[in-house]
Amino acid sequence: MKKLVLTDVRKIEIVECPVPEPGPGQAVVRIRYAGICGSDLHVFDGLNANAKMPLVMGHEACGELYSMNDERTDIKVGDKVCAHTIKPCNSCEPCAVGRENLCRQVKIMGTNFDGVFTQYMLVDANRLIKFSDDVDMRLAALVEPLTVGVHDVRRSGLRAGDDVFIAGAGPIGLIIGMMCRLSGAAHVVMGEMNPVRIQMAQSLGFTVANTTDPAAFKAVCDEATDGEGFDKSFEITSVQPGFDMCLAALKKSGVMIQVGMPPKGTVMGVDIDKIIYSECELRGVRHHTMSSMQAAAKIINSGRMNDQLEKLISAVYPMDRYEEALEKARTDKTMLRVLMDFS
Repeated sequence: MKKLVLTDVRKIEIVECPVPEPGPGQAVVRIRYAGICGSDLHVFDGLNANAKMPLVMGHEACGELYSMNDERTDIKVGDKVCAHTIKPCNSCEPCAVGRENLCRQVKIMGTNFDGVFTQYMLVDANRLIKFSDDVDMRLAALVEPLTVGVHDVRRSGLRAGDDVFIAGAGPIGLIIGMMCRLSGAAHVVMGEMNPVRIQMAQSLGFTVANTTDPAAFKAVCDEATDGEGFDKSFEITSVQPGFDMCLAALKKSGVMIQVGMPPKGTVMGVDIDKIIYSECELRGVRHHTMSSMQAAAKIINSGRMNDQLEKLISAVYPMDRYEEALEKARTDKTMLRVLMDFS
């Protein structure tokens, strides 16, 4: 088998090694497609202090169960599967109450342990999730970013008929918007300044408020909400203007979800009067739970979002062209999700 190993900052080697043997409670997945996420590029660029090299990057993938040393009976060799991307301790209080994403000793795939940029991946069998036999595996490779959307929308408490504002029309912003629509949002408005991303969001059927034109921005938001403000907002940009925009966009008693991750140590200014006098809530999100990934897999199995998810796949490269794939994902802003084919 071959795997892509990050040996130094921006240096990857194709390494040949034996296919792993699963120990007790483990399984081996033959990876078919893997997506390149912005956080992978941060690891690649040496910007994630938690990532220790040598390392196999990546956390977005689907494949087929190749072998398993476990008593699970709901999956079998040959099934299409994905693996939840965090490894919890299963013994701390957050784990005990079903919030393993907040585990005190949580480990993240592709950062704290080897990820999916490999032909065969060794995983804990209890983290596997099955897809339907007829699922398109390219779409199944989007299960992790879709899981982010599921988890973040759940955290917001979105109700049918709510109006939603999203600051940032990149891949995650678009996926959250898709999940909001699926969950019954009455209006979803994207705040964006990049012309390419504005066009992409509009092509996916979203209303876009151009943040470079304050009057036009306000007009679009007022039209969607009758001037009352939004029930929910999602901040994706990780910068102060996006934060301010999301908080200001809320109606009284609205809820803001901070999705974007500013550099560690960043201090955001907060309009505390908005929080107090409008009883608005600010909620964080960290990773996601296996329950959210199970829900995302069910959505993909249902086919309800196939047309939308298909539009997120911008390019597919064979694994031996990983350099082109990473460069494309890094520099081309028209790329929503670049996949690598490890078949």
